[in-house]
Amino acid sequence: MGRETAQKEPEAKRSAGRPRSEAARVSILDAAYSFLQTRPIAAISTVHIARKAGVSTATVYRWWTTKEALLLEAFLHQADPELILAAAGSPLQRLKEYVLQIGRFFTGKDGIVVARLLTAIQDNPILRKEFLEKIYSPRDQEIRAVVKEAIGKRQLPAETEVSAFLDTIVGPLLTRLLIRHEEIDESFVASVFDRVVAGTIAQHAAGTGTKP
Repeated sequence: MGRETAQKEPEAKRSAGRPRSEAARVSILDAAYSFLQTRPIAAISTVHIARKAGVSTATVYRWWTTKEALLLEAFLHQADPELILAAAGSPLQRLKEYVLQIGRFFTGKDGIVVARLLTAIQDNPILRKEFLEKIYSPRDQEIRAVVKEAIGKRQLPAETEVSAFLDTIVGPLLTRLLIRHEEIDESFVASVFDRVVAGTIAQHAAGTGTKP
C-alpha cells in the first residue's frame, strides 16, 4: 500500500499544476489586454505584463516568443467570445448580426484597442504579419463564405463582388473609429448594412433592366 501511495503522489501533483499553469496564462492575457486599453503598443513591454500578472518573464516566454504574439492573443482572448458568426439561419441575417457585433465591439475601451492595433501594424512588420495571420485572415474567410452563401441562395446578385461588398459595409465603421472618433451605435451599423445590401441589389437590377 505504501508503494502505491508513493506512485500516485507525483501524478496528483502534476494534475494540480495544470490548473495553476492555465490560471497564470489567463492572468498574463488579461494583463496584456489591460495595457492595450491604456497604453500605445510601443510603450508596452513584456516586463510590464509579467509584473502585472504576477509571473516571471520566463513564464511569459514559455508561451509567447514575442510581445506582438502575446498582445494579439490577448486581443483574441477578449474578442472571440464577443464576435461570433452564427452557423445557422439566413446568410444575410447572420452577416448583419455579426456586423452589429463588430459595431458594439468598436465602442468603448475595446474600440481603443482595435484602433491601436490597426495603427501600430503600419510601422511594425512583425505585428502586421501576426495580425493578418491570426486575426484578419481567418475572419475574412468566414465572412466571405457567408456572402457567397447569400449569393448562392439569391439573397444577393450573382455578380456581387465580395471584397467591394464587405469593404463598403466595414469602411464607414472604421472611418468613425479611426478618423472622426464618433459613436458607432446600432442604428448606424444597421443602416449602413441595409443600404449596402439594397444598393447592391438595385445596381444589379439597373444593369439587367429588371425590378429589384
